[in-house]
Amino acid sequence: MALFAGRLFSAGLPSWTAAEAILTQSLFVAVLAFGQGLIMLIGGLDLSIPGVVALSATIVALSTSVYGVETWLAVLLALIASALVGLLDGYLISRFKIPAFIVTLAMGGILIGLTIGFTFGRQAPSAPPILIELFSGSGKIFGIGIPIVVFLIVGALGYVIQARSRFGRSVHLFGSSPAAARIAGMPVRRIEVSVYVVGALASGVGGIMLLGFSGNARLSLGDAWLMPAIAAVLVGGTIIGSGFGFWQSTLMATVLLTTITVVIGATGLSQGWKDVLYGVIILIALSFMRRDGGALKRVFAGLRKTQERPAVQSAP
Repeated sequence: MALFAGRLFSAGLPSWTAAEAILTQSLFVAVLAFGQGLIMLIGGLDLSIPGVVALSATIVALSTSVYGVETWLAVLLALIASALVGLLDGYLISRFKIPAFIVTLAMGGILIGLTIGFTFGRQAPSAPPILIELFSGSGKIFGIGIPIVVFLIVGALGYVIQARSRFGRSVHLFGSSPAAARIAGMPVRRIEVSVYVVGALASGVGGIMLLGFSGNARLSLGDAWLMPAIAAVLVGGTIIGSGFGFWQSTLMATVLLTTITVVIGATGLSQGWKDVLYGVIILIALSFMRRDGGALKRVFAGLRKTQERPAVQSAP
């Protein structure tokens, strides 16, 4: 359907090249949406994504192009810095009960300021060649673009972490009822802090990927990806502060929204209209969940029971 719609606007859109472009951009949205989804499950909202993306990308690009640091070490430093940001966010939110959007919004501004200080106002440093090869789409594995392979890996890892791991189950329980989690003896403050650490790590990884995709570490590198990440989580059915959401649905929502964006881009519309689209999608999703969240929960609960129901063996 998306390819048919694309043909109406551009003869070159419905092609394998276009499909690769869609999945490549979906990869970046998916990585950011994974962290954002965990945070939204427990009732939070991370607005520091653009700041973490810019900081992570700048650390890698600056370390390798200016100071001659090995790429793997620069990536490690960027991930440590991202985790520390999440740790500070989570501590402030859980310890002082400050609304998450206020803490993360302020943190995003601080990170942009620090990033400007790190670069001393110089031109955006360039990405290491290996990251460009990995995430620009030029690298191939058995004829398939590396970003597509990474997208599949991210999808599998996200499912295991959110749906099958002990950490994922504790996040769902905490989101559904912090009081019940506390009564059950779970370390609720540690869980809340760890969610923000994982969310910031996801943003840091996204920043490194976007660095390879764009070729340089611009301050605005993450600005265009905040709204798509939030929209993908909401369209995927996650209800904020309910502990209720499926990573599989979020992953499919990233592909759907990216496809819509590509089709709109083929018409020649500006980035502003894309932002309008994401804003409308978020408002519709929030309105639907507020009005009929109970029905939505019942639908997903039925799907979960169907998935968990053991197979009935036929009588001999």
